[in-house]
Amino acid sequence: MAISDTKLRKLLDKNQTPQVLSHRDSLSVRVSAKGVLTWQYRCRVDGKQVIISLGRYPGLSIKEAQKYIPLFQNWLIQKKDPRIELKLMQNNAKGLPTLANIASEWVEIRVPDLKEKTQTLYKNHVKKWIIPYLNDKALPVDNMTIHDWVKYFDMVKLKGTAKTAGTMLTRIKSILGWAEKRGLVKPFNPVLNLNVNDVGEQASVGQRVLQLDEIAKLWLHIESTRATLATKSCLQLIFITGARQSEVRLAKWEHFDFENDVWTVPPENSKTNKAIRRPISGLMKEILNKLATVYGNFEYIIPGSNPRKPMTTHSINRYCCRVWEQLFEKHNMPKFIPHDARRSLSTLLSEHGVAPHVTEKMLGHTMRGVMAVYNKHDWMKEQREGYELYCNLLKVKL
Repeated sequence: MAISDTKLRKLLDKNQTPQVLSHRDSLSVRVSAKGVLTWQYRCRVDGKQVIISLGRYPGLSIKEAQKYIPLFQNWLIQKKDPRIELKLMQNNAKGLPTLANIASEWVEIRVPDLKEKTQTLYKNHVKKWIIPYLNDKALPVDNMTIHDWVKYFDMVKLKGTAKTAGTMLTRIKSILGWAEKRGLVKPFNPVLNLNVNDVGEQASVGQRVLQLDEIAKLWLHIESTRATLATKSCLQLIFITGARQSEVRLAKWEHFDFENDVWTVPPENSKTNKAIRRPISGLMKEILNKLATVYGNFEYIIPGSNPRKPMTTHSINRYCCRVWEQLFEKHNMPKFIPHDARRSLSTLLSEHGVAPHVTEKMLGHTMRGVMAVYNKHDWMKEQREGYELYCNLLKVKL
């Protein structure tokens, strides 16, 4: 028999024997020894009996309590845990943000301050691994337990890789650190206690070093492909300068001083946010002259489909992958990517006696310790000798 307001008011705030009164459709009222009345819903989840507290009477009236019945019944039919669904519903009503909400704001406000390549990477991480899984249907960030986080990273590892899970942990920590400083989330989120090894694997450090004969085979194969001159020249310049891909792609003719044969990478194109000065080798000048003849010496030296825009990272990576596949089929050459050019140049020149501080400058690395503070010398003469040595060693193999 359904419970009436009259009966509940008689029990409210009265000392009595604790009891549970059934109302209807698994809804009941628990009466404490001091007359505190709490609405409860009883059901079975995964074969186990569950009692869910909804609120106290009279704050939660009979009519309001009964509105929960169809919600619980629907969740149970869909094999959802009513405890979780109720918590989600209550939190959404309070407007607590999910990680997707926070990450979207991070992408909109923080990410535009980063470099172009970093922006693309971070936006892809949020789009692929956060928004689809930690959106408005998920728990708010502040309510996620360590179990919730581990379950999420297990999913990332299953659908991606262990390295992806480790990368996403690092990315999420950055997002939450930013959000905490802006007062968007509570401090000390449980995910901050997790290490990469708890959820996945560290991103591997590259080991590939191309030998001179491999670079020579690559060079000759590049010349034989039907790619545009810009595409071929970009990969060649990466391999003979040891520059980062973005430094070559974003290079403009105004960055080159042909009177003194010096290429200056401006701070905005540098990973370290500091200008990088490199000498222009003879082989590099040959490539630049070809580019100027075909595309003109204005704007970018490596133009994309639009002459006023640089070639994209995707275009170069895709071309390099295609070249490697052909070299693998022809020479069984191990896998390589554009970034391996940096390790190859440094290793090969070190083997031929070029000093480490010179190869570090050639790679555009920031010097460490006291040297970074007081020594601003570029070792241009030594760099020039190193580049000419490298190009000559390559020409011998061609």
